[in-house]
Amino acid sequence: MNPTHRLRAMIGYHLAYENDLVGMVMTQGRQREVINIGLAVKQICTVPADMSVAAYAESQHHKLTPLEVSFIGPDQPDDVILRRLCIMLALKQAYIKAIGQPMGFDLSRLEFNFPEATARGDGFPLQGWEFRVWQAHIGVKRGDQLIEERYQCASAFFRGTEESKFIWQKDSKQLDSWVQFLTVDQLITVLPKLSD
Repeated sequence: MNPTHRLRAMIGYHLAYENDLVGMVMTQGRQREVINIGLAVKQICTVPADMSVAAYAESQHHKLTPLEVSFIGPDQPDDVILRRLCIMLALKQAYIKAIGQPMGFDLSRLEFNFPEATARGDGFPLQGWEFRVWQAHIGVKRGDQLIEERYQCASAFFRGTEESKFIWQKDSKQLDSWVQFLTVDQLITVLPKLSD
């Protein structure tokens, strides 16, 4: 690619995967506009599978702030605790990937306040970020059985605005406008186009 054209248009992307789901987030823009983008995929389940939700949530408390721990209190039903925990962990992972931090980053330095739709890092507001949150439900064949797996997905993209913005994608029509789900066969078909 011509170096002067590269300053005008580039594609920034990030890959994420967990268990049976692989994701790719991408954007196009000028060189400096496409570097801060991150994606996280977190399966909505306990690890190991036979662990109780309460025990699993407690094992993740070191990654959360006291405010975040209050969102997953024992007074909540198990499905709510697990969903909220996975949302917080996915948001944190997407953000640290977008800023280029290693996997050992102390996630408790970040705080996501759902009711107020705010994000903080080291006690300071994270300004200029767009966070998108959605779920993916996929069918996975295990022997003769088709099993549904649910994943919490989150992307973080630096937009440079004054405030951070949260977009909660619950409506499938809205999600279809910017998210595409491909099978392995479909991906293999489009692979040659990605290398052009």
